[in-house]
Amino acid sequence: MTGTWVAEHRGTTFIRLELKGAGGTFAGTIGIGNVRFGDKSEVIEVGPLPSKPTPLIDVTVNDSSLSFAIKEGDDADHFRLKMVGVDQAELTFSLSEDVIEELKDEGLPMPGPIRLRKIR
Repeated sequence: MTGTWVAEHRGTTFIRLELKGAGGTFAGTIGIGNVRFGDKSEVIEVGPLPSKPTPLIDVTVNDSSLSFAIKEGDDADHFRLKMVGVDQAELTFSLSEDVIEELKDEGLPMPGPIRLRKIR
């Protein structure tokens, strides 16, 4: 899983995940541009990467997946990266029940998995 992973939409890279591993542990950073999802949880619009990536925290490995979080102000956003091919992975937002209810209340679609490809 180590290396550089990216997601692109219509020519714009909107996710860049850098993973480094040593001694059975992982560390890294992620940059995520704004993402808008459609009614079928598909990516329909993205913004460019932020100028500075965010460090990963609480990184854990389970079989063919890696879970991590990033700090956003006082909150933490949680993610899961699952290998789906040699150089392919899916990034899933791990949402709490409160966030799921908030999305439903606001009429916003649920974010679906995002396909990443390894570039290094």
